[in-house]
Amino acid sequence: YTLKGANMVITVPSFSSPSPSTLLTNLLNSQNDIPLPKCIVFDLDNTLWNRPRFKKGGQPFTPINDGLNGIHGTNGEILDLFPASRDTLRILNDYRNSVSSNNDKEPSSGSILISLVSRTHRPQWSKEFINTLKVDQTRTVADCIVDPKNNIIIRDGSKKLHVKEISQKMGIQPRDMLFFDDRKKDVMEVMELGAVAVLCPYGLMMDDVELGFSLYANRMN
Repeated sequence: YTLKGANMVITVPSFSSPSPSTLLTNLLNSQNDIPLPKCIVFDLDNTLWNRPRFKKGGQPFTPINDGLNGIHGTNGEILDLFPASRDTLRILNDYRNSVSSNNDKEPSSGSILISLVSRTHRPQWSKEFINTLKVDQTRTVADCIVDPKNNIIIRDGSKKLHVKEISQKMGIQPRDMLFFDDRKKDVMEVMELGAVAVLCPYGLMMDDVELGFSLYANRMN
């Protein structure tokens, strides 16, 4: 199918796979030299997880199954990673570790960095979610981030500025970055930097991840 944008029409190739997780794993391990982004930036609320609805019943948050099935606040509301978010973060982290091990280089060399950005008035909540929610039995979301001081930006302001700051701190050009967000305005603004940006209006799904990698590969080719 095709995706029409400002002054461009991009043809997105179709992939077939027995499962979404297998699709992403196969794509990353492809021997066809498919161009891969150097950094993937994820928004938090409504992208990696639902927007928190704790209000009167927030902290203290209690992990469910040690964070593997989310957390709940004092009002009983539950917050957890979307299934595709958990799969994507885990697979990207596995890929980074594999590349680092095979090449005997720094963790970020030759692999894909994961960055997180959020515009929230409760930054401490977001940081607690990142450090509590797990992608598997042993790793939290925070464990998937190399150099969190430079790769996690949680504060007011434009996502465009957040992504630009990560780009400058990590020495990665925006054109080498892939961005996922649930808000069209943020997606359009980050695209102005030259990054590939994907709108996830219903939260991150594997179709969104596939689309992002496809758009990036097509543009680089």
